Amino acid sequence: MARTDSSRETAEAGIKPDATARDAGPGAVELPWGWLYRPLKARRKALAGVLGLSLIGTGLALVPPLLTQRLIDQGLVAGDFSRVLFYALAMVVVGLASLGVQGILRLRHVRLSATLLLSLRRSLLRHLLRLPRSRWQARGRGDLMSRLDGDLSILQGFALDGLLSGFSNLMGLVGSLAMIGVFSPPLMLMVALLVPLQWLWLRAWRPRLTARQQALRAHSGEVSGFWQDTLSHGHWWQGQALEAPRLNLLQSLGHEQMRRLLAVRLIGYFSDLGPQLILALSRAGVLLGGGYLVIEGRLGLGELVALLSYLGMVMAPIGGLLGLYGGWQRARVSAERLAELFAEPTLASPYVGAVPPAGGAIRLKRVGFRHVGQTSDLFHGLDLVLEPGSKVLIEGPSGSGKSTLMALLLGLERPVEGEVLVADVPLASLSRRAWLKGVAWVEQHPSLLRASLADNLRLGAPGASDDTLVDTLECVGLGPWFRALPQGLATPIADHGHSVSGGQRARLSLARALLKSPRLVLLDEPTGALDEAAAKAFDAVLDQALTGVTRVIISHQGSHFAALDAHYRLGNGHLESLS
Repeated sequence: MARTDSSRETAEAGIKPDATARDAGPGAVELPWGWLYRPLKARRKALAGVLGLSLIGTGLALVPPLLTQRLIDQGLVAGDFSRVLFYALAMVVVGLASLGVQGILRLRHVRLSATLLLSLRRSLLRHLLRLPRSRWQARGRGDLMSRLDGDLSILQGFALDGLLSGFSNLMGLVGSLAMIGVFSPPLMLMVALLVPLQWLWLRAWRPRLTARQQALRAHSGEVSGFWQDTLSHGHWWQGQALEAPRLNLLQSLGHEQMRRLLAVRLIGYFSDLGPQLILALSRAGVLLGGGYLVIEGRLGLGELVALLSYLGMVMAPIGGLLGLYGGWQRARVSAERLAELFAEPTLASPYVGAVPPAGGAIRLKRVGFRHVGQTSDLFHGLDLVLEPGSKVLIEGPSGSGKSTLMALLLGLERPVEGEVLVADVPLASLSRRAWLKGVAWVEQHPSLLRASLADNLRLGAPGASDDTLVDTLECVGLGPWFRALPQGLATPIADHGHSVSGGQRARLSLARALLKSPRLVLLDEPTGALDEAAAKAFDAVLDQALTGVTRVIISHQGSHFAALDAHYRLGNGHLESLS
């Protein structure tokens, strides 16, 4: 019976091409604006609440200058202390109300921002986890991390913070100009004429500032890559006595980062210089014009003070609104980098497809495969039959496609011709999640996580009891090692399994495979880290623990394995029987 994605799965994925997205340019990929704004649209009620609070906050910010004007003109100038007291208390109340609104706004904004970022990361990770194996190998871990963390955060910030900032600044600008017009239309006209000057100045300098910031961000990615390479391979640098070159490289990267940072600060200084001068001239103009009107009796002293306050509130939003332009440029670069990932073809959803049939042979029928970007086939017309419970060894030189063959059996790659059959049912028609629940993959370099021993073992069998875990460790020959551990199943495993030996990693990976009760076990160079005696002992453990389970072993060391049902050599895209 076929099983399809749930509506939530489909809605959260949000990775379909956006029909309204604009091209980034000739030869560029579509920007994923639809993917970006779909989760924001799904949270439109929360967004409306944040925008409403922002509007209230902007309105409250316009009140204090008006109260100050009333306090001066109706209280101080008129000699009425009760008026002074009333307006002073009113300013306190408005100030407290503004603080309360700002506090609630920040909390709701943080919640909405964090929720949106989590949704985007989840959607992007879902896309990455559906990429074929070859596409994962084509991209470096550092590159993926920079996109998942840096680019995604920038894009999310622009989507939400840019929207809120633009709304708040626009309301502040309009409201401030309107309040100036209430007191003096001529002064409002003068201020309105100065606004374009500030805009033009910032527009002239902000693109240069954005370019310098992008250059600094790109170099920061190089620095991050340096640290990742250094920390990931620290023991190798030590073993090669290459500490000095790494320190010299860090010194060079640091000097370049400082140079780019100073360039950003210098351009930022000139970018801010013009608005400050324009604001100073505006204040001088308001003081002269307003002072003349005060002397003429056409404007109150309090009104002049209020005008100066509103003037500052007019100038500030201009920089914020123009900052959206710089934010757009940064977000566009990040969007293009993320769009490259979304342009990668993915496998079908692991939740879609039929339940795998029980029993039956697994067969590769006339399978052809070609890596992306290559013109020649890795396989062509390849046939292989795996009978239930058989033990099959496949040898072959490096680059012959042994690991790709495993990926085809796992369903993590798709053949360009032919098909993989499970009991005469195409693997492509099966639910990949259901299929992989019955398949155990013992990698050449087992993926042990930085977690406890129990957590590592339960990755494929989350419901396994402690007793089952211990029995499985005994089954794979790790009983003596386990009993010597003071913390038992709570023993922490270091990142990448560096706290255990190669042989122990292989056996732990086998134990994890056994806990799945699989129908098919794929072993990629399982004895690569073992000497001959240990390798043969490991093979004996395989035979004992996996009796009746179909096994496919890839190895350069065929002499390590006995009691084979079939033995093949892979080369030139074909399998040659050696048995």
